[in-house]
Amino acid sequence: MNQRAGPNAAPDPTAPVDDFGLTRTVEASLFVADRALSADELADAVGASPAEVQGALRLLTEHYRARGVVVLEHRGTFRMASAPDLADTCRRLLGLGQRTRLSQAALETLGIVAYRQNVTRADIDRIRGVDSDSPLATLLARNLIREAGRLDAPGRPAIFETTETFLAYFGVTSLDELPALELPAERRTAE
Repeated sequence: MNQRAGPNAAPDPTAPVDDFGLTRTVEASLFVADRALSADELADAVGASPAEVQGALRLLTEHYRARGVVVLEHRGTFRMASAPDLADTCRRLLGLGQRTRLSQAALETLGIVAYRQNVTRADIDRIRGVDSDSPLATLLARNLIREAGRLDAPGRPAIFETTETFLAYFGVTSLDELPALELPAERRTAE
């Protein structure tokens, strides 16, 4: 994947050196996986170190950046998916129809989950100032968010995080690509 400027040009010493066997093996593993995989899981599967796998993932991510498929990274896991900008074409091919728009309430709720990650319904309600049950149900049904576990607190409330589907829906390959945003401090009620 390292390309030279001309036939006599010296290789770029800062470019990652690729063991094509490892990169191909990681690529095939991502292609057949039924879920996103961490670098550690890939390292165990392919018999390489996590650092070597991370190097292969960087090469694959760059290689697929402008292709019909991309390598998505979400919360330290990786998977191959169709390019987000081709979602409409893929939906037509699969007969899934046009994507319906999210309501303002669902977008507000999704923004809170995306920027806060691992947030409870009560936290979302506090930030929005209104009940968020319906928008949460919509986002869960569309697989844009998921329950990531339970808080160790009375009632064991669910905590929510975004999914890989969220990345594809908004055309980003990583949460790091979200625009910077300053969220106001949560509203506190008098006790």
